[in-house]
Amino acid sequence: MHYVPILLQLAIIYLVAAASPGPNFFMVTQLSLSGRRGLGAMSALGVATASMIWVTLAMAGLAALLHRVEWLYETIRVAGAVYLVYFGLKLLRASTRVAETGAASAELPADMPVAPNALAYWRAYRSGLVTCLTNPKSCAFWTSVFAAVFPIHPPVWFYGVVLALIGSLSAGWYLCVALLFAAERTQRGYRRLRRPIDGLFGAVLVGLGAKLVA
Repeated sequence: MHYVPILLQLAIIYLVAAASPGPNFFMVTQLSLSGRRGLGAMSALGVATASMIWVTLAMAGLAALLHRVEWLYETIRVAGAVYLVYFGLKLLRASTRVAETGAASAELPADMPVAPNALAYWRAYRSGLVTCLTNPKSCAFWTSVFAAVFPIHPPVWFYGVVLALIGSLSAGWYLCVALLFAAERTQRGYRRLRRPIDGLFGAVLVGLGAKLVA
């Protein structure tokens, strides 16, 4: 069986899924808009790590497990909803504050120093990791579309290639998003509209979480 077309198909469907707006996109965008390019990049790497975990679980048969253990899927769904509401409320709270030294990320404490330290980078990475791992959109993609395209009983090398492919695409895409929204031109526009943008992003994430709960 020729596996190159399947790899191409997996790459295309993943990029389409990643490019569609969702919790991962909004989280990376918000941290990048905070004016700290490094934090946005670390959050992108967190999303990439979580994507590699998801693809590993999917190749190990996660879809079949979730079909048999319904409470496990419900736990993932509710956990994702709670985290989205939590993150969205922090953005809404940030949108009501008047920043004295520029935009501040809602995910990071207000008393955090302007220059990011090791803890700030870790929190940004953790935000990307947790957001993607608890994102029901990710769960649905890996256990449905991806599982349907993935071949039955492929050779061992195919698993490694798919893992490397998804990791590279995820890191590349979200790093591009982080760099785009951390650019100086984007920053100038964001500084003028920081409060309504934070409020909009927060409302979107709270709405997504509430929809999942409902």
